[in-house]
Amino acid sequence: MRIVISGDGDIAQQLVRALHRHHDVVVLEEDADVAERFDQLDIHVMHGHATDPETLLEAGIASADAFVACGCSDEANIIASMTAKRLGSAQVTCFVSRESYVQSFAGITEGDGMLAIDRIVWPQYMLADEIARIVLVPRAVDVEVFAGGSIWLMEFKVEEDSGLVGALPQLGLPRGVLAAAVRQGDDFFVPTGKTELAAGDRVAFMGGRPELRELEERFVKPRGKAAPKEREVVIVGGGTVGLTLAKRLEREPGLRLKIIESNKPRAEELAAQLKKTLVLRGDGTDLELLESEQVGRAHVLVSVTSNDEKNLLCSLLASQMGVPKIITRVNRRENVALFERVGIDVPLNPMITAINVVLNSLQDGGHRTLASVEGGKAAVVEIGVPEDFKATQIKDLERIKGTIIVAIMRGEKTIVPHGDDTVQPDDRLLVFALAGADEALEKLF
Repeated sequence: MRIVISGDGDIAQQLVRALHRHHDVVVLEEDADVAERFDQLDIHVMHGHATDPETLLEAGIASADAFVACGCSDEANIIASMTAKRLGSAQVTCFVSRESYVQSFAGITEGDGMLAIDRIVWPQYMLADEIARIVLVPRAVDVEVFAGGSIWLMEFKVEEDSGLVGALPQLGLPRGVLAAAVRQGDDFFVPTGKTELAAGDRVAFMGGRPELRELEERFVKPRGKAAPKEREVVIVGGGTVGLTLAKRLEREPGLRLKIIESNKPRAEELAAQLKKTLVLRGDGTDLELLESEQVGRAHVLVSVTSNDEKNLLCSLLASQMGVPKIITRVNRRENVALFERVGIDVPLNPMITAINVVLNSLQDGGHRTLASVEGGKAAVVEIGVPEDFKATQIKDLERIKGTIIVAIMRGEKTIVPHGDDTVQPDDRLLVFALAGADEALEKLF
């Protein structure tokens, strides 16, 4: 595919790194001084404004398969997207930061010409949706969905009193569940039959949702402890993400919701819009407030203000108070590693979430990167099996270090494979692969 990307920031860089090996990528950037960011990548970088039709034509927009506008200005992104659509780009994706723009383009169809931007990406909404998925799986620290919902990824932290401690092959995991990746300290790898899990490790399992729920019930839940009938969720920060998350969670049974917002007019607005959520006016870093509201008894705390320092402090206070699950918004991607080092289990960056959604929908052909994992250390990719491939059992395929086939998609059927399952011509494989390892696997087919 020929993909034109406008923007020179973090989003553009992440998209380019995920796409450049398998696609013809052109980057349009306004600041010529930042072109060096892309020097090590096999792409074409052009200096110019994506809102200028002549610049877009020079970038080959008329024959492009896709155009992504991900600059810093919503208005410039929208104008560039509309212009690209008019000039012939087959698929147009536009990043925005305000709900009003999403609503403005809702319901516009292909018959409306250049107004029909194919995909409006609102990272704050996508972050709220991801947080909701993690909240609703009580013990997971990450939840992703693939293959139209038939394959899920759930990541769990191994606790001393769980059933996940020990040699991986001897745990007796439910059939239909595979351990895709393990993080032990600073090491991140695809496990083998010799892998031993210990308390403190983080393990990403992939499989069908019912099977993963069974795994959570049998292996992750602390022994002897029954699940609470009602779980309390505290949200700190009533901005776009906090409000969107609260509205989403209000639709779920078995949750008791509180939201803490420091701005009085905003708190009053939240109270008017939320029907089942207790709105508290105050500072989420105020220890006296947290103690008076007995936040330490909450099952989940979500800190989603627009300030990384405040989110970090609030999360650390909640951890000291004994909140078992803490989800923290990290606005600057470079801070994610810092949050992890100080013990924050679920640090989420809105741009990473949005980038994964775009990758999932942007590509076609024999190789698709569906999601970037662990800040680019790994990826979930989809690989097509050629029609002339000789049917081979999984156990007889050449072992490619750093990869694991987690699903075989055959027509309408999805199989979580084991050694005796067979890869057949025209199958599509869902593969968890460490950075670069997926290329070696692709060469097998």
